[in-house]
Amino acid sequence: MATGSRGRRDRLAVPRRMLGTWSLWELPRRGLIGYLLLVDVAALAATTYLFVLRPPASSSLLPFFALLGGMILSSEVSRPVERSRADTRLGAGLDAAWIFAGALLLPPALAAVLVVVSAGYRWCRIRRGIPHRQVFAASATMLSALGASIIPVLLGAPPFIDATRDFESFALVFATGLVFLSVDAALAAPAAEFGAEPSGFAFDAAMVAFGLLLAWSAVDWPFVTVVLAGALVVLHRAGTMRALRGHASTDAGTGLLTASSWLDGARTQFDLLRASGADLSLLMLDLDHFARLNDRHGRHVGDDVLRAVADTLRAEVRAADLVGRFGGEEFVVLLPGTSRFDAHAIAERIRLRISSTFVSLGGTFAGATVSIGVSSHPADGDTLDRLVGAADQALRAAKAAGRNRTVVFETED
Repeated sequence: MATGSRGRRDRLAVPRRMLGTWSLWELPRRGLIGYLLLVDVAALAATTYLFVLRPPASSSLLPFFALLGGMILSSEVSRPVERSRADTRLGAGLDAAWIFAGALLLPPALAAVLVVVSAGYRWCRIRRGIPHRQVFAASATMLSALGASIIPVLLGAPPFIDATRDFESFALVFATGLVFLSVDAALAAPAAEFGAEPSGFAFDAAMVAFGLLLAWSAVDWPFVTVVLAGALVVLHRAGTMRALRGHASTDAGTGLLTASSWLDGARTQFDLLRASGADLSLLMLDLDHFARLNDRHGRHVGDDVLRAVADTLRAEVRAADLVGRFGGEEFVVLLPGTSRFDAHAIAERIRLRISSTFVSLGGTFAGATVSIGVSSHPADGDTLDRLVGAADQALRAAKAAGRNRTVVFETED
């Protein structure tokens, strides 16, 4: 008996350790922690209850797998664009259209499963963010989908697949979309307190509209669903890239170059220096555990730390060097006429300076350390993209080695 109890404790030890390391427990307000956990538990309990109350019929599996396949395929095609979205951004992104279509076509429990698969896919293939944020985002979306899918049940209306295409049915679908959007917005509103933002009401509303079209075409003209899915991906990619190109040349939060402006300037300098045969190096920097700092002290303190780091970078590089914010807490520096050896020395100087930079919190101070990856031309790449990739690989090695260090890219033998 004692052996069995010890075995169960051993099996639970790993999950307990994983949950114990979540930065959720470092949030400044216990009420906020309780709220996030309540939403997570409510989503799990509601899904489980609906599975028991209304187990999905076998006839629901074909539309479920069709929507699941379309969602994964469109997300995979849009993966580079989805990664460009801010990693503090809540919501299902492009998947919201497929999830809302599932809320219209599927039993509530299967609609919730779509959300779970979407969250798991985004974790594995798009971006691994702070665990408790991504779990909360999935839970909020799950409750939104459940709320939307039970509206016809509560009103005694026929399922979407059997409904006539008249004004009354349109009004019901419109109300269902409003419930989906409203529940998600209401649940995500407190998220601003731990540094995350809703994905944007206009974007979510557009995804709901596309979800309606996907559901409609899936029922009445399945071949059109393929066309709509392609249009959804193309419009999403075009809109996101146009927004990125439309950004100002300098980042509003730090005063550094934006990623797009930095890339434009870096390509010009790279081409000139490559033609002349001069040395050129690149630094990729990422603040360590920055999300934890945001969670512990609030986003405004995180913004102050980012500005302090940007000021440090400006102070430590030459006027000819190109400094940009590459997204979130990541920065990039192009060092024209700089060898690999000198770039490593510059990176170490910057790292030490940042580690001793703090912002005042009125009695206490907050700061951050930084991990840096270094690459150089021509040894590590004959194009700017390869140079950036090499520096990024070195940065990941610095993170894996324990953070707060500089790693110079080394080619594999």
